[in-house]
Amino acid sequence: MNIKPREFTKELFNKKTTTLNFEGNTIRCLTLSGRKVTAWENASLPQDQMSQGVIHLPEEVSKKVTSLLGKTKAATRNLITGITDQRSIHRLLSLPAIDENLLDETVQRKAKQEFALPIDEVDISWQIVKRTQEKLKVYVLAIPKEITDSQVETLAKANLKPKVMDTKPLALIRAVNQANSLIVNLEEYSMAVIIVVDGLPVIVRTVPLESGDLTAEAKLDLLSQELARTTKFYNESNKENRLPENTPLYTTGTMFNFLRLADRLTNSSPLRDRLQERTPYPLQVLKPNLETPKILPPAEYAVNIGLALKVLR
Repeated sequence: MNIKPREFTKELFNKKTTTLNFEGNTIRCLTLSGRKVTAWENASLPQDQMSQGVIHLPEEVSKKVTSLLGKTKAATRNLITGITDQRSIHRLLSLPAIDENLLDETVQRKAKQEFALPIDEVDISWQIVKRTQEKLKVYVLAIPKEITDSQVETLAKANLKPKVMDTKPLALIRAVNQANSLIVNLEEYSMAVIIVVDGLPVIVRTVPLESGDLTAEAKLDLLSQELARTTKFYNESNKENRLPENTPLYTTGTMFNFLRLADRLTNSSPLRDRLQERTPYPLQVLKPNLETPKILPPAEYAVNIGLALKVLR
């Protein structure tokens, strides 16, 4: 099919994209036309249907997915979904620059040596994050098959087939889009700390918060402690390449939403202010490389934003 340049440009900028993020017991949907965010919505589920982003009852969850897509009038041809990294193992592997045809087999074999999980019980997902003439840096994630299988089954019951499935840490790194950064994610039922150096996820720590009944202050205490432990471990392990104290720290997750108009105007909030008091790293606000309405809560939809950017780059 021949497409004239102007028609191609129009088609590119009008391309419809839909992202689904399964977080805790909530599904978050964000839709775009080209690079413009057009709608966003979320739906909560009972814990027995989905918890920690893991789907327990695909039939029931598929109905909620269908309802959510209907509310946002989402197109599903270009669907990107996020997979929780709960109970998963992350590794950054160094491999020799080998033929592409041998790469998957090599990664699988190396993962079998590295991971303390039965390989037949996990799905190995990997992505080249840095390439030179001599070496490859490969980010590898081992996810229990029950997690990916339940999501695939749920989507199939909703007559959906995602174009891409991506992991939460990589989506957050893509949303932040900084070569060197710290990223914290604080949700109702989980928290995470990610250290990014030279564009690579050198450390990813995800910790479940089994009780959603903890106060925001209690959750912030736990996150602050985890951030301090993780950065201390990295700095002690990399004494010649320590994190500078001006490394930007990005806050993501629904707990860091700007709930009040004053918060949005000042890019501040009580929870963010308290976190800044407990860390030397300067807090930064996520500024998506997308056209977004001012009322969109970017911290809450950071994963969705990163999922969209995977196909919009």
